[in-house]
Amino acid sequence: MEHEDLIDLEQRGWQALMATPAAARKFYEDVFDERIVVLLADLPPIRTRAEALDALCGPAWEEFRLYGLRCVRLGEGTGVVRYSIAATRSALPYSAQVSSVYARRPGGWKLTFHQRTRR
Repeated sequence: MEHEDLIDLEQRGWQALMATPAAARKFYEDVFDERIVVLLADLPPIRTRAEALDALCGPAWEEFRLYGLRCVRLGEGTGVVRYSIAATRSALPYSAQVSSVYARRPGGWKLTFHQRTRR
């Protein structure tokens, strides 16, 4: 069950990123852990919730497709979702390998690490 939950959470995140910056911010304010690290190809490492929200919740994506979604359990209450993405934002194509690490907390699954490597 936890594999499906994490894959669903990752897909809902991209749907929020396609909606509006406000919808994305609302979604990720609930999903981000108190301590988070985000690694994006064109930015220095992001280590605070506020910086992560600003970096991820910018202009909306126009479309996306996730390929090869896999969830691997790292330990009790921890899992990683890995996949490839093909997307478009501001009419520009984007493709990357993505990894997101989630930890189970009292309030549900929380995103603790997110990394995108452009292809």
